[in-house]
Amino acid sequence: MNIAMSQAIAPFIQRQIFHSEEEAMQEILRDYILRQITKLKREMQHFRRKYGMTFQQFGAYLHERSLLLQNEQLLPEQQQRLGQAVMQEEDD
Repeated sequence: MNIAMSQAIAPFIQRQIFHSEEEAMQEILRDYILRQITKLKREMQHFRRKYGMTFQQFGAYLHERSLLLQNEQLLPEQQQRLGQAVMQEEDD
């Protein structure tokens, strides 16, 4: 662990919030990971509500939409609108 990190954690060890630098790092990392999981779950729920399907269903949906772009029966303006929609959905 670098010196700056050790100095930042030292007060927590002195106050016996953590018993060691290793324990502090494990707890800090654990909390960070749990926050990231919670954030990503919220994001998944948002997109599930937005598109009304699971992630796996959404992947299949995008694949089908991409195949439609290759369809030569679409008018140019239809293909352009579909292409823009697919790009937005892929960004999501």
